[in-house]
Amino acid sequence: MVKRRAISKEDKAMEPQNLPLLYKTLVPLLPERHSGLSLAAQKSFDFASTANAIPLTVEEFPLALRHYPIVLSGGQMPTPLALVGFQKGKNDYVDADGAWRDGAYVPAYLRRFPFAFVRESEEATRNILCADLSSTMFETNGDPERALFTKDGTGKVVTAALDFCKRYETAQARTRAAMEEFASHELIGPSTVTITRGGKTLKVDGFQTISEEKMRELPDDVLASFMRRGLGNILSGHFTSLSNFSTMGDTV
Repeated sequence: MVKRRAISKEDKAMEPQNLPLLYKTLVPLLPERHSGLSLAAQKSFDFASTANAIPLTVEEFPLALRHYPIVLSGGQMPTPLALVGFQKGKNDYVDADGAWRDGAYVPAYLRRFPFAFVRESEEATRNILCADLSSTMFETNGDPERALFTKDGTGKVVTAALDFCKRYETAQARTRAAMEEFASHELIGPSTVTITRGGKTLKVDGFQTISEEKMRELPDDVLASFMRRGLGNILSGHFTSLSNFSTMGDTV
């Protein structure tokens, strides 16, 4: 069971209605309220132990494809996902101690946690740095070097989180644009994979992939445009990653 910290009623009142995957609360970080909090030095991935698919940005494909099948979520606006387990509710890459499998790429979505940007409103252009304060990664009166805020202002942890979240937002924007382009050419569709391991049949469905056959049917000028704009590398990374299905589930 994933452990959680208790947070104040005042902070709970600031929770957004639609939380991202794995986040239980998102609270704007304020010096006057959170100066006593520090980020733990040792990061646990226990919070991701029940997720068998983790969001990816297209910038991560070259590293992620070495370890995971990269699939797409369902819905009209698909999101790339690293498939990290066959069974719903089970992440095969997180051990009992909350450690990520040694040598395997850790998606940026998990490295960003417990921080995230939240837009002030649908019309606003400014993002606010928030955090899942229920995470046990936060400590009260912990290491001063890892304090969120110091007497002089913003601590190193918050400064680094702001930079990471800004870069992640940029990567997300490029990812959304790429998925919109592929969807506009009707390249994305539902898929199912069934693999036999040790006498057991493992089936994964509910996700989508890009059709290599449909891609090859595109006009030459469209394919050339994909290559010029780097979309060809994204497609290639996606197709290459699917070979990881052949070894996925070996330890299940």
